[in-house]
Amino acid sequence: MKKSILILSVIGLALFMTSCLEEGSSNYADTTFVYLDSDDSGTMFGKTISLYSPSRIITSNSMIIMQPDDIKILAYSWNEENGTSNIRVDGEVYTADNVVISDDVDVDQTILRMSELPEVEEPVSFIEMMRPLYANSKEFMGDKWIFQYGYAAESGKKPHVEFFKRAEENEQGEIAIDINLTSVDSSDSSQTGNRAGYVVVDMTPLRMFAEGETPAGENIKIRFYYYVDGDLIPSTNAYELTIGEN
Repeated sequence: MKKSILILSVIGLALFMTSCLEEGSSNYADTTFVYLDSDDSGTMFGKTISLYSPSRIITSNSMIIMQPDDIKILAYSWNEENGTSNIRVDGEVYTADNVVISDDVDVDQTILRMSELPEVEEPVSFIEMMRPLYANSKEFMGDKWIFQYGYAAESGKKPHVEFFKRAEENEQGEIAIDINLTSVDSSDSSQTGNRAGYVVVDMTPLRMFAEGETPAGENIKIRFYYYVDGDLIPSTNAYELTIGEN
């Protein structure tokens, strides 16, 4: 059986399975995606997003120069001496761990295009695609969806991923979205071979579209399509988004 490139690849900060705890202590060090936000007083904080670690609310002085509604990969650590801080969001008080950030990585971001994918003569294949990380409620991470994928890297090139909504639903009545991979010139990329990449897509246009078509409180189903080994395949699962949830 072919082992997953996304699990076995080392991608910069060793994103996968980096959480560690000291025996008998609540101290931890982790590397995860983090959705950045600000509280009622303007204090920056982050909501951690990972398949392998618990979700946490974190804050740090290093976040002062970061922007709300952004997603980064952060390497951070916390111990009991660092303590916690209270943050207030819409009048509600939450506890955030005061973490030390040792590294941060920007994540490519794009927005869903509400138009058909233009005809592609020679589509570029992904090697694999993991299920997206997202929240059904816009409140948690602003309708930003995180995709992690495997691709074949070329020297002097970097991956460029775009998302296009098809005009018609598929046979199951699901919203169909094409994920298109291309390569663009990059002076700082010398990597070759099979690599892992990640991209954040803003799905706000789809929510705005669906709010005019779907009663509040109902779910829409979304199916993604992309090329793997030269074949256009659908995502294994359809993903639901609740309309009217903010």
